[in-house]
Amino acid sequence: MKRGKKYNICIVTYEIHTNPITRNLSRFLVDNYNTDILYIYHPYLDFKESYKEASKYEYYRDERLVEKKVAIHWRLPVAFLYLKDILYTFFWCIKFGKRWDLYFAAGNLNPFVGIVLKRIGLVKKVVYYSMDYYPKRFENKFFNLLYYQLDKFCVRFSDETWNASSVMVKAREEKMGMERKIYNRQITVPVGIWFYKIKRLPFSKINKKKIVYRGTLQDHMGVDLAIRAMSLILKEIPDVTLEIFGGGQEEENLKKLTRELRISKQVIFHGWIDDRAKLEKSMADGALGIATFNTNILDDKVKNADPGKIKDYMVMGMPVITTNALFYHKEIEKRKCGIVIQYDPTELASAVIKLITNEKMLLEYKKNAIRFIEQFDYEKIFKENLSRVLGEKQ
Repeated sequence: MKRGKKYNICIVTYEIHTNPITRNLSRFLVDNYNTDILYIYHPYLDFKESYKEASKYEYYRDERLVEKKVAIHWRLPVAFLYLKDILYTFFWCIKFGKRWDLYFAAGNLNPFVGIVLKRIGLVKKVVYYSMDYYPKRFENKFFNLLYYQLDKFCVRFSDETWNASSVMVKAREEKMGMERKIYNRQITVPVGIWFYKIKRLPFSKINKKKIVYRGTLQDHMGVDLAIRAMSLILKEIPDVTLEIFGGGQEEENLKKLTRELRISKQVIFHGWIDDRAKLEKSMADGALGIATFNTNILDDKVKNADPGKIKDYMVMGMPVITTNALFYHKEIEKRKCGIVIQYDPTELASAVIKLITNEKMLLEYKKNAIRFIEQFDYEKIFKENLSRVLGEKQ
């Protein structure tokens, strides 16, 4: 049943493809609250393919999409594109003539705009959603310094900062001297899943020789390790396949590697699948998921984050094979819902063969993965945290 009070809510984010965090928040709000929602999304400029995209917004009134706008596609230096995003967000928020009860923003430029709007009385509360905290965000020293100063400002003046992982508080304290007693409105809000809405296949219906990777194809994601390990795995299990869902700057290099190793038929690149239902259906029969983050080049890009691919695998009943880059890798081992390896193709191949050739073990790890992931259901996560932010009794 929806709550009685009407809320005006603005969500601002960056997207290369559909952002699961902010889109799922919007979905939860529509299902559980009486809301008008302004959803603003800008191109995610870390990826070259985003440069062909423009800023956009969608406006929902009482569950219905009533207005959609695509801005002019600007061809400008990166710094001016970020400035463009700030200006569009500011003017679109003003355009609707509302006072926003909640301004929810991912990325640190977006909450900055919300804080300004709050100062002039157009926003009641600002929530800064922080997905990760890199030790080095930009190669350019000025932009890097500006990035961390903006993060510090947003954590200080937002009503709450929702950190994807608990280790980010410590990371900020170590890098920017952000004492916890001052920057004390940081809440851990992990990446979630729709546990009760996912259709999981029974063990008898899964493809026990299908390995899955879902995510961006960047060097630190370690997909090359999975491809190299396939040469070893195929010697033991000739008909095994690795199916890759995603894209990115390393895609052509990875395809080239499969050709060099002569395993192009066993490594399937699906590209990005934006339709979430279609993606889940395509992955659902996988035996296990791969998240082999490259610990040789990684620094803290993953340790300070909560990678969504891990939970996408587990909610479908796939145990995960990962490296110790995850801050909760010991929990995965303890709960027997995955195997943690060193960054080594032989170790990866051994772990895959161990799970795939032992149906009893695979079934046990599948059940454990489902039990482990239930605690991250979005219904629980969003209900608890939105009730607090909006000042409602649960």
